[in-house]
Amino acid sequence: MADGELTAHRAEQLAWDVIVVGTGMGGATLGYQLARSGRRVLFVEKGRSTLPGTPATIRAAMPELAEPLAYRSADAFYDALARAGRCTDEIEDISGRFAKRFVPFIGSGTGGSSALYGMVCERFFARDFTPRQNFRDPGDSTVPEAWPVSYDQMRPWYAQAEQLLGVRGAPDPLRPEATDVDLPAAPPFSPDNQLLVDYLVGRGLHPYHLPMACEYTEGCATCQAFLCPRSCKNDAARNAVLPAVTEHGAGLLAECRVLRLDADRTRVRQVIAEYRGATLTLKGTVVVVAAGALATPVLLLESRSGDWPRGLANGSDQVGRNLMRHLLDPIEIWPRPDSQITAPNKEIGLNDFYFWEGQKYGTVQSFGAIPPVEWLTNRPGLRGKALRLVNPAVRQIYRRFVTGGLVLAAITEDLPYQDNRVLPSDRPGSDGRPRLRIQYRLHPSEVKRRKVFLRQLKEVLQPFRKLPLGSGKNNANLGHVCGTCRFGTDPKTSVLDANNRAHEVDNLYVVDSSFFPSSAGLNPSLTVAANALRVAEHINHEHFTS
Repeated sequence: MADGELTAHRAEQLAWDVIVVGTGMGGATLGYQLARSGRRVLFVEKGRSTLPGTPATIRAAMPELAEPLAYRSADAFYDALARAGRCTDEIEDISGRFAKRFVPFIGSGTGGSSALYGMVCERFFARDFTPRQNFRDPGDSTVPEAWPVSYDQMRPWYAQAEQLLGVRGAPDPLRPEATDVDLPAAPPFSPDNQLLVDYLVGRGLHPYHLPMACEYTEGCATCQAFLCPRSCKNDAARNAVLPAVTEHGAGLLAECRVLRLDADRTRVRQVIAEYRGATLTLKGTVVVVAAGALATPVLLLESRSGDWPRGLANGSDQVGRNLMRHLLDPIEIWPRPDSQITAPNKEIGLNDFYFWEGQKYGTVQSFGAIPPVEWLTNRPGLRGKALRLVNPAVRQIYRRFVTGGLVLAAITEDLPYQDNRVLPSDRPGSDGRPRLRIQYRLHPSEVKRRKVFLRQLKEVLQPFRKLPLGSGKNNANLGHVCGTCRFGTDPKTSVLDANNRAHEVDNLYVVDSSFFPSSAGLNPSLTVAANALRVAEHINHEHFTS
C-alpha cells in the first residue's frame, strides 16, 4: 500500500497487525522489519512526512536559513520548522524556582530525530550492559547492576542494524569486544582533522574515525541538524519507513497525533488519534509506542482510565521517571591559530576517558560545523529580536571569534534518578501548541564526574585556543533523551520486560530510547535500532507465528 493510497477512513476500517506510534529510529526499524515479514503495519506520525516527493519540505539548510523571514509570524516560523522535520511542541522545565519554556531542537516527522542526527552509529561497550559497577559512588541513582540483555545477546542485532543503516568507520582501539566488527571504511580524515588526530596520537591517546551511517556521496556535507538533500544520510526515514511503505505495503498517517490508548486490564483495544481536526479510532493486534523518550511516557500517563488510574502500564509508578539526557559540553578549538575550517568535520571519536582510573565518564567526538549566525537571529521572540537589533556587531563577533575552528563534544554519561522525570502539562503551550513538562537536576555523581572529565579534556587540549559553546547543565540540551519507560526483570521497578513488552499489558511494546535503564556514554541510535530488530523478531514469533 503506497502512502498516497491510505485515507483516514481506510486506516480506521482495516485491522492492522501492528500499529507503530512514531517513526524515529526504533519505531521505523521495527515497523520495517515486521512489514518485510508480511505483517500489516501502520505508522502513525505526529510530524509531517518528509519522504521524497512531499511538497514544501525544507532540505539542505536549517529553516532559519532557508526561510529567513519566517520569524515575522509565529505560525509561519513553526510551519517552517515542521516542514524541516523539527519539533514544534513546547517543553516547560519545572526543575528550578522559575519555570522555563522552550521548543527543543529534536526531530518530529518521518525519521524522527534521526532525520536530523549527525549519523554517529556506535555500539555500546560490553561493560555498558553491566552499568552500576562502572561508578564509584552512584548515590541514590537507580542505575541497575545489569541490563536484562547482554552485549553478546545484542551482538547479532548490532551487526544487522549496521548493515541496514550502511554504517562506515574504523574500529575503536579501546574496545576489545569490537574486534569482529568489520565495517566498510570511511573516507580518510580531512587535513584539518588529521592535525588533531596526529596530536592526540602523539599524546598517547587513541582517536579513531567515528562509525557513521553515511554514504559519503560526492559533495557530501555530513548534514547535521537539517534534512539531507542528497542520498548521503542513512536514517530511519530513508532506510526503514520509505521501503516499508513503498516496497512492503505499510501504511503511513503523518500529521496524526495519538491522544491516548484505550485499554482494559490486559490489552490495548484501540488507538485514539487526531487527524486533520477529526478523531480517528485505530485497531491493531499489537501496539508499539515509539514516540520518543519525552512523548512516549506522556502518552501512557495521559491514557488513564478506571483500570489504569495512574496511567497505562504504570502499576510500578515508573512511567516518566529515570529521565536521562547526557551532559553535552561542546568546545571549539583551533588546530592552527589561523584556522578557517569550513569543510565537514564530523569524524573523530576518542574514548580514552570513557573508563578512566576506575570511574566512568564518557566520550569525546567531533560535533560538526558551527551553524551560521542566522540560526540565532532568525527566530521569533525577544532574544531573536535583540540579536537582530545588534546584527552587524553580532555577525562581526561571530565571524571573528566563533567560526573557523573544530568543534568537539564531551558527552558525560548521566545516571537515572526517580526524581528526574517527564510529566504531562496541565495547560497548552504558547499559541496553543502541545506542551509537556520535565524535571531534571544534576546529582552529585554527575557534578563530580563532569568536572573531572572536562578538566582532563582541557588539559589534553591545552596547546590550542578553546571556546566553550554550551554547558551540560542546560536542560534545553535534549538530543539524547532516554530512560523514561525502562525495561527490566522486576515489574515493581520497571515498565517493560526484557522483550520491551509492558509488564502488565500483553500487546503493548515500547522501542524508542525510553527503554534504556542507563544512558551509557555514547550516541543511542544504533542501540535503539538493534534492539528494535530484536523486538520485531519477538513480536513476529510471539503474536503471529503459530
